Amino acid sequence: MANIDHVHIHASDPAKTIEFFENFFGARVIQEFENLGRKLTVMSLGDKSKLSILHVPPAVEQPKPEMASIDHIGIAVENIEELIHRLKENGFLFPVDVTRSPSGAKIAFCLGPDNVYLELIERP
Repeated sequence: MANIDHVHIHASDPAKTIEFFENFFGARVIQEFENLGRKLTVMSLGDKSKLSILHVPPAVEQPKPEMASIDHIGIAVENIEELIHRLKENGFLFPVDVTRSPSGAKIAFCLGPDNVYLELIERP
């Protein structure tokens, strides 16, 4: 059985990106290293998922989500309304506010640091 080992994103302000995932999603830094001249921070996100933060400016300044090399990252959350409230209080934008998917899950789409497009999912 296959699963996703990690998602790798660019961060023009790595400290801000790391803080974002720590504060809003409970992620934690598990490793920092250099590889091929590039600094990386690996974060644990939940039981098995990893998020790798590459410490370089993005190729395109303020890219639109539809132009990114990754469409979006789906993150399972509890109490989506509370999380959306906290994110909005901190100035994060929601191109798609909370709605229900055909499966009954509550979903919303948020623009995180460097406009990384995040799908927040609260499953029934």
